[in-house]
Order: sequence, then C-alpha cells, then structure tokens
Amino acid sequence: MAAPKDYYKILGVSENADAATIKRAYRELARKYHPDIGGKANEERFKDINEAYQVLSDPKKRQEYDRLRQGFAAREARRRGPGYQRVSFDWNDLGWGTDWGSLFEDLLGGGRWTTTGEAQRTRRAEAPEQTLTVTLEQVALGGRVYITVQELEPCPVCHGTNPDCARCQGLGQVTVPKKFEVTIPPGVEDGNVLRVGDHARLKVEVAPHPRFTRQGADLKGILMVSVPLAAAGGEVTVKPLVGDPVTVTVPRHTNAGTVLRLRGLGLPRRGGGPRGDLLLEVQLRFPEPFTAADDRLYQELLKNHSDDRGGEIHAPR
Repeated sequence: MAAPKDYYKILGVSENADAATIKRAYRELARKYHPDIGGKANEERFKDINEAYQVLSDPKKRQEYDRLRQGFAAREARRRGPGYQRVSFDWNDLGWGTDWGSLFEDLLGGGRWTTTGEAQRTRRAEAPEQTLTVTLEQVALGGRVYITVQELEPCPVCHGTNPDCARCQGLGQVTVPKKFEVTIPPGVEDGNVLRVGDHARLKVEVAPHPRFTRQGADLKGILMVSVPLAAAGGEVTVKPLVGDPVTVTVPRHTNAGTVLRLRGLGLPRRGGGPRGDLLLEVQLRFPEPFTAADDRLYQELLKNHSDDRGGEIHAPR
C-alpha cells in the first residue's frame, strides 16, 4: 500500500506548525503555482497544495491525518523489522472504527463526522474553486457552458476493501472526471461565485472586450466621428454589443469628449431592474485620405476663426 501524501512537506511546514503558519504557507504556494500563472504544468502541484491545506487547516481532519501517518509508519516498522515477512494489517488496530475509504472521504470533505445537513454544508464549503471566464456577450445574454470536475468515487476494483489494490493504490477511492452543465445568469459580474451543486465553486472572470468596457450595468465605448459630421450634425450607424445595428444622431457642433447615451443598450442587471445604457464618447477623425481640397478648406476655416485657436489645458479624465 502506498504511503499517504506528506501534506506537511507539500506545504513546506513542520509537523508542529500552527494554523497561521499553515495558512501563510498555503497562500504563498497558491499564488506561486496557480494554473492561471504557470498553466497546466502547475495543475497537479496546485491540486496537491489545495488538498494539503483542506486537511491541515481543519483541526479534526489534521488529527485524523496525523494518526493515519503514525499508523502507516508503525505498519512499515513491523513489516521491515527483523525476520522480514509480509504482515497483514487491520485498520481497526488503530482504533479508528472506520475503514480506509471512509477515512479518506472524510479527509477530502465527505463529511461523515457530521449530520446529513452539516455534511452537505461542509461539502459545499470545501468544493474546489475554479475560475470561469465568460465573454461580455455571455454577460448580456446569459448562456450555458460545460465544465469538468474531478470527483472521488469508490474504487470499482476493490470497493475500498483491499489496501494493496493497484487501481486505487490502497486508498479505496479513485478520481473520476465528470462533466456538468453550468448556467450563466444574465448580468453576472466579475468575482461572482456560481455553484455546481456540491461539486465546485466557479469564480466568474469577465474577459476584456475589444470594443466595450463595463461600468456596472452600463457599457462604455469610443465612437469615431468625422470632423465635418460633428460640425454639421447627422447620423451614423453603430453596432451594439448584441442585437442589430442602430442609428445614432450626432448633434451639430459636437465636440470631442461628448458622451452620447443610448438607453437600454447596456447590460441586464442581475436580479432584475432596468437594463443599463450604452455610453459612447465621441472622438473626432479627419477625412482619410486628406486631400488638397480638404487642406484648403481647413486653412480657410482657420482664417475665419483665427481668434479661437484653443490652447487651454485640462486635467485628464
């Protein structure tokens, strides 16, 4: 039977480390080995770090884990003692009153120390947290995605009865990938946590968008307008985040920095309420290509407005 993982070694702390030391070590390692930083190469290491912290941060689980390690060491000492021979081992010799499989279910959040309701709350609290990246379009419309969660199940070979089983390495349980459907509610925000039953917690991360930024339920964007249109006024066609193109009226004498508000073309509000607006900040654009005739026209305009050349300085917004 394989030895239990050395959670103390994984977190780099001593067996006498206090709760604060364990928490500090976990945070440092979690930042260093998070898959978002190191990619898939860090996934297994990050999983071990989380598993170690789940056990060592819980006084009762830590106590059981320490007894498990001591029991394994005692067994190895007996097995490797003088006149070596294979020694059968009964987990009940340790006085735990549980089997190998149920013990590790407890260590990994099975919740058998508690009542049914408490166990469900424990499993939910300890469900692994993953990052779910969504697009701004998914925020606007909602949708469904599928995620894969690693779950523990009884070993299909030994069913937790054989400590020497190669399939589960004596743990009595195996890790099985399971796919779940997740509903993305319209209006979901950065940092919101979506739950997949007792299986996982998904922390939402909204991906950057090439055309819009988000401000609550409002969307903000830059609207490029030609100088002649801004001066004379007129209409332009724009494409909102979702839906069909819409016509926007640009008033006469519109300056750069003017914000045009398109009501109801923003994002839905999670939980209900009026939809946000689309805020378009006008930036002026000269004709392309800039012809000789254009040059003569602007030179003439400059002569007619020689007393209004600007020059004021304003703080950036």
